[in-house]
Amino acid sequence: MKNDLKRTALYNSHIKQNAKMVDFGGWSMPIQYNSILSESKSVRTKSGIFDVSHMGRIEISGIDSSKILNQILSVDIEKIEIGKAKYNLICNKEGGIIDDCIIYKTNKQNFLLIPNASNSKVVLEWIDSFVSNNSNILINDITSNTVMIAYQGPDSIKLLQNITLSNLEQIKPFNIQNINIDKIKVSIARTGYTGEDGFEIIADKKDGHNLWEKLISIGATPCGLGARDILRLEASLPLHGNEINLSTNPYEANLGKFIYSDKNGYIAKNALEAIANKGPKRKLVGLEVMDRIIPRKGHEIIINNKIIGNITSGGYSSTLNKPIALGYVPIEFSDLNTKIQIKIREKLVESYICKIPFYKRRKAK
Repeated sequence: MKNDLKRTALYNSHIKQNAKMVDFGGWSMPIQYNSILSESKSVRTKSGIFDVSHMGRIEISGIDSSKILNQILSVDIEKIEIGKAKYNLICNKEGGIIDDCIIYKTNKQNFLLIPNASNSKVVLEWIDSFVSNNSNILINDITSNTVMIAYQGPDSIKLLQNITLSNLEQIKPFNIQNINIDKIKVSIARTGYTGEDGFEIIADKKDGHNLWEKLISIGATPCGLGARDILRLEASLPLHGNEINLSTNPYEANLGKFIYSDKNGYIAKNALEAIANKGPKRKLVGLEVMDRIIPRKGHEIIINNKIIGNITSGGYSSTLNKPIALGYVPIEFSDLNTKIQIKIREKLVESYICKIPFYKRRKAK
């Protein structure tokens, strides 16, 4: 592994717990501690924690912050209430996806944007191209000064409640609050990337190790990015670089519901409206594999001996006990139950298009 990789403030905690470290977008990150399958199961049945400090954390403030963000983001910033969050897309003028992010409105003129790890620099440069010399907006990258921990799973709220005086049940999905966790000041949002209930917690980097250890002490299982990838695949959540990129538009990626193009000055307005009116030429679909062979990114999707698409993500689902995959196919082949083949190591494996998400948690009554 490269010696020049960036490290999160929790790096020493991972080494202490004998995590297997890998290069992930220029960061030295834990891919697993015990096993990917057992860590995935912990999150689905109990609770698990992930170091996601490699994700960007960008504060945007000032009297022009809403105006600028409405030009860049796919959601209507003016309609977001203080203390709430929205999933959104950052698209270029042609409608290609630069990144998918979450934006938090922490005050009337203050926002927190969470871009993907490998895209933070690109997103910052994109924002700067709109800001120029505008003194009415301030951009502050706090990524290196903070840690971010995802605490996910059906037991996460119950267990975390043991070390905070704040009523966690009152934090609704896609809401953010400032609270104390056992005297550690944090921002906590009821969001995640696993398909389970839980939180994403931001703290000062000096408190990172202490917070990580406290979460383990109440029963959270340390989990690596390998488990996180399988969990998000089961929930059919897109990964930048796989399901979405500059050559992908939101409508073919099933993300059209996050597009609010009817805004003054929105950079992608004309392109996205044209795509929506014409309709996408291809569609992201779920694939269930009729074999124990695991499909991977890049494997060809075939109908009648003709290549019609490629797998974007694939893996073995420990929750469903079978291989699953996502991939793009032309619209005419995107109907449910359409039989296809996936070419895996020179073998044509029978598969069919299935409903996604593959996994959806049961909501508490």
